[in-house]
Amino acid sequence: MVIKLIGLDLKKTLDKNALLMAFFGLVFTYLSSFSLEEGSSLSRLMGIEGLAFLFLIFALEFSKASLQEDKVKKKIEFILANGVGIKFLVIKYFGAIYLSSLITLLPAILLFSFKTRISVLEILNFLLTASLYTNFLILKILNTVNMNKMAGIQNKIILLGILILMVSINIYIFTSVIKLYLISKFLILIAINIFVALRTNKERIGVTYF
Repeated sequence: MVIKLIGLDLKKTLDKNALLMAFFGLVFTYLSSFSLEEGSSLSRLMGIEGLAFLFLIFALEFSKASLQEDKVKKKIEFILANGVGIKFLVIKYFGAIYLSSLITLLPAILLFSFKTRISVLEILNFLLTASLYTNFLILKILNTVNMNKMAGIQNKIILLGILILMVSINIYIFTSVIKLYLISKFLILIAINIFVALRTNKERIGVTYF
């Protein structure tokens, strides 16, 4: 059932706007790739973090036609009233938003991979970062009561993404230790996910006004 619902959301989100987003993502990656062709570890790292940040922006956009729309129309409130758990909601919207963003960003990812010859570890770094961003985004929207504040919340999420990007890259610049960079970044992302998850309950999700 959840796979079918994810498929329906994908049909709704992957429209002409998604094609336009994919084009701009590809152009952005192509223009930035000129400074990445040297293939240094720092340049690849900055490129991966840039793609992860672009993924976050795409995820925010795709959430408007799925999760945010369902919150405003009180569909989520109806689903919860019928005994569906929070875990089901998170899986459903995670699948839809994550896959929509990944598919849309795929041309840019392939171009970046071709230009920089990134390793499997670096690909996993991107995928895991994108997963944690998506999960945090979903939990944050589910916990939003006043949907009129959604624009401000989106700006805060983007600023958070910029902050995480700056902190993680600077840790690597000053230490040149890839493990420390990965540990610090994922600790921050996991911590904010846990913080929002602990505040998530059916009562808070079900109370929504616009």
